[in-house]
Amino acid sequence: MIDEALEVFKKIYDKEGEELVVNKHIPKDGTYILVNIKSGKIIEKLNIFYDKKTKDIEGKYNQYYDYIRAFDYYSNIIGTNKALDLPRKKIHSNQLYSFFVKKETILKEDLKESVIKYKKNALNPEKRYKGKDMEIYKNIENDLLPIDKETGEKIFSWIEDNITKPLILEKSEEYLEKFFIKIEKDKNEDYLKIFFVEDDLDKSLELFRNEYKRYLIPNIYNKNDYNQKIENKIYGLPNTNMTLNSDKPFLENKTRKIGIPYLVDIEEILLQYVFYNYLIPELKQGNNFIYFSDDKIIPKTNKEPCPSEAKYLLNASYSKNIDIKNFNIISKNSSKKREINFKEILPEKNNNSKIEYGNLDKVMVMELVDKFFFNSLLLGNIFNDAEDIKVRQVELKKLLINYKNGLYKWFYLRDELEIKKSIKKLYLDSIIVNIKTEYDKVSINNQFNLGFCLEVYFYGKSELMEEIMNVKEVFLNHTLSEEDWNLSNDDEYFWAVGQILSYINSKRNTKNKNLNFIVPILSIKSINILKERVFNIIKSYAHLINSKKVSRTISNINIYEPKEIKKFILLAGFTADRALYSSSKNKEEEE
Repeated sequence: MIDEALEVFKKIYDKEGEELVVNKHIPKDGTYILVNIKSGKIIEKLNIFYDKKTKDIEGKYNQYYDYIRAFDYYSNIIGTNKALDLPRKKIHSNQLYSFFVKKETILKEDLKESVIKYKKNALNPEKRYKGKDMEIYKNIENDLLPIDKETGEKIFSWIEDNITKPLILEKSEEYLEKFFIKIEKDKNEDYLKIFFVEDDLDKSLELFRNEYKRYLIPNIYNKNDYNQKIENKIYGLPNTNMTLNSDKPFLENKTRKIGIPYLVDIEEILLQYVFYNYLIPELKQGNNFIYFSDDKIIPKTNKEPCPSEAKYLLNASYSKNIDIKNFNIISKNSSKKREINFKEILPEKNNNSKIEYGNLDKVMVMELVDKFFFNSLLLGNIFNDAEDIKVRQVELKKLLINYKNGLYKWFYLRDELEIKKSIKKLYLDSIIVNIKTEYDKVSINNQFNLGFCLEVYFYGKSELMEEIMNVKEVFLNHTLSEEDWNLSNDDEYFWAVGQILSYINSKRNTKNKNLNFIVPILSIKSINILKERVFNIIKSYAHLINSKKVSRTISNINIYEPKEIKKFILLAGFTADRALYSSSKNKEEEE
């Protein structure tokens, strides 16, 4: 599925090397300590915390941070089932130059047995591996620097003297605060990570890389029992993004001679592993949209549109593991670039509104569609499955489910086909949902205006907009005329009804002069019932009507016989400026 993405990543990785990934690595929250191997003294103690809101890393300006980041990258285990202290899984580093343990484990667990097992496997890896595991290890052993067991003994003696024994004697928060770290109750998942280094940190970095390879190669496969040797090459099952072991054989195909899903060689598995490590910090920073051109990787957030040079898009998320949602080929988009012009067809009545009209770029379109049509809940849910969409209002959730796929293709894949077909239905549906659920004061007129401009963008015109602009002008001329006039079509009738109901609503003795006044009318499907309901409302509020032009409009409404219901013309008439006041002064006073 992601072969194309891996191909692009490999080009860049071959050119830039491991620094491409190491320099992006974000260490997990915790206390990081550098210990000089020869003297046993602590060189530096640094607290590193990643702020999910600001995307900033506390501690990154420390003089040792770059080294600590690299040491950390080369010291992480692939997973707890690949820990060196199995079966306890309490120590989460992978080599003799580092020691990782969760702070809560220090307080709750006896680490003595874990340290003994960890020391044995770190200093004597050949005793850990058997069968196919040993075969893989033997293939790489000659390419690695030999293990410095004398240095290893110094390191584990330090761990024994400074961690294991003191914790057995005095396991308390006060002791830890005095000696090493401050335990914060709301951050008990933080790590204590200790790195044992030479005077020359660059030399230490080479040692860390060496031990990283010693651990990684034999452990990179999901399980070495599945490995097959073909023409002196070992093929196995990737551990990345895969669930298959003796306890959880979820993906095994029982009908095939070889039941495992697929086998790849060591080079591809290593490439996949490094690629996933490259993705993790991007996903942590909210860059869930990873675009690929021929020779470039372009991480983006969900609020940024598709880059012009992009050819592929990978969507993923990250909590404890990477979850790849989908991988898409991006449309070439050979059509000419057209401007999206946002006009105020129906005036926004909120004087404090900060809406800016004019030409919109893609980012502005995304923001306005999200805000006006989906109450700012679209972009955060756009590639979520229905069950993962956390929206309380049922109608709004249905709206999201119905249209998010078409908008996803348009925003991020440059594919307009699906959303073009449904754009009118989208904005009209969103208006109805807004009426039912009352978005956070999102104006119906803003929804109309944005919908009109998108229709014009896709089709060159909007019939509904033209009908509204035309009937608005005709009705205004009627109200300004001293002569008798008649309604000539259904558009004029429903606009007049909307204007009358808006006028009555403004006169009512209530604070809640909102759309709820006409909601029952919008759901009526029978013309006769609608006419009767409108007549009854007018009759109920007849005492509020003291204007000649209003009386004349009501008279025309009662005479005219509409043929079909045009509820959106009625709605636009209700939300538009009222043309039935006798003067602009009266209008301002009433509003």
